[in-house]
Amino acid sequence: MDKKQRIIITMLELVVKQGVHATPMSQVAREANVAVGTIYHYFENKNQIIEEIYLMIVKDYGIVLMANLPENGSFKDKHDAMWLNLFNYFVGNPLAFQFIEYVAVPPIISKEIVKKGIPYISNIRDFFLQGILEKELRNVPLRLILQMIFGDVVSAMRLKITEDLEMTKQEIDFALEMSWDSVKYKTN
Repeated sequence: MDKKQRIIITMLELVVKQGVHATPMSQVAREANVAVGTIYHYFENKNQIIEEIYLMIVKDYGIVLMANLPENGSFKDKHDAMWLNLFNYFVGNPLAFQFIEYVAVPPIISKEIVKKGIPYISNIRDFFLQGILEKELRNVPLRLILQMIFGDVVSAMRLKITEDLEMTKQEIDFALEMSWDSVKYKTN
């Protein structure tokens, strides 16, 4: 791992553990085993490191969520696969989950940086937009559908992390079904 990667990983770990404002650059340098000046060689300031972490995680989403979708499956099957992909990503990357939970919101992550991440997840947006157009999903604002599904995964992950629920296969199946029910197309 090179110096820049060590700085990024150390910042991620420290920010999740103690918060952005309680993480001085001197501590990042010490724990990454680099000089403070080395940090400023790669980054202008702490916010730039935070923004890079955010964009790294969003880029992962764009790849992970669309992985191994059933080619001939129904729209619901693909929804379920994406939901599970994100849930399993968070299970395997708890620091990414905690970062997104506590740091990746305005004002810490600016709307400008959020917009920079959109190209990484345009395939996800397009998938759900297609679902609206094909009457697989409710005809509501796309942002609402994305937030509902993402929020369901986050809630399930919170239950697992806090050990309020184990999130067994059966509990995951329940969560998947409830998530689908909240966004699926309904006839009057």
